[in-house]
Amino acid sequence: MKIDPRAKVLPAVHRLSSAVAGTDRAQGEVTAVLAHATGFHGRVWEPTARRLPGVDCHALDLRGHGDTPVPEGYDFPWAAFGDDVLAVADDLAARGHGPLVGIGHSCGAAALVLAEAARPGTFDSLWLYEPAAFPPPAAGEVQSNPLVEPTKRRRPAFADRAEAARNYASKPPMDAFDPEVLAAYVEHGFVAEGDHVRLKCRPLNEAQVYVSSLVAEVYAAMAEVRCPVVLVQGVESPSGRFDRLAEQFPDARLESHPDLGHFGPLTHPERIAASIRSWLAERT
Repeated sequence: MKIDPRAKVLPAVHRLSSAVAGTDRAQGEVTAVLAHATGFHGRVWEPTARRLPGVDCHALDLRGHGDTPVPEGYDFPWAAFGDDVLAVADDLAARGHGPLVGIGHSCGAAALVLAEAARPGTFDSLWLYEPAAFPPPAAGEVQSNPLVEPTKRRRPAFADRAEAARNYASKPPMDAFDPEVLAAYVEHGFVAEGDHVRLKCRPLNEAQVYVSSLVAEVYAAMAEVRCPVVLVQGVESPSGRFDRLAEQFPDARLESHPDLGHFGPLTHPERIAASIRSWLAERT
């Protein structure tokens, strides 16, 4: 059976902001859609959301991640991640939330770009930490993603969540994760299956996301994003990459944190929250 690559999916969404959880939206409160990196899920944003008073945070699980499933054999076109974001934005708008801001990391940041480019005006502004976006290859250049094969070999199951947490805390990159972030990842990233727990984001699915990244049109979509953008980077490699990405947006400024790596939102949620609060203050 051929799977529709843009099949409509209803993403799982988690309301994270503890200051407003279980209450109606406060007058004047900012509503944020938070999107995660490949292989993770929305609730890894919880430690950041707790540090964002006055922000009503809604974190989605992109298809194939967390609690949002996909059919077997799905090939994860990145444009469909943008569709997931738009589905969340539509639901929030229908319930009286708005204007919306977008907060994203890596693949999640790319999903926000694709959503806003597809439907300009969905977001009032975007905060993007190292969006996964690459310029088209030069003539004759063959692109590959070095994360594909290691991801296919990733261990998919553990005896229990405690074993998973010990394993991840003992080796990079997760040994550098904030303890609250790692705890959230493990608690909500596994499902019980017989006598063990299994990753909700299956390694072969995650690997396919990386394969699909090679033909994702995020770089081209940046030129269609008219809302203000804060493009946030950690330590840069190769030099100048994020300067070039910033130039793709009609209205963007670049913010640098050279002591943070690509996993900055997962290793330093307090620093990330401070950056987000500063960005939001600029909007008032």
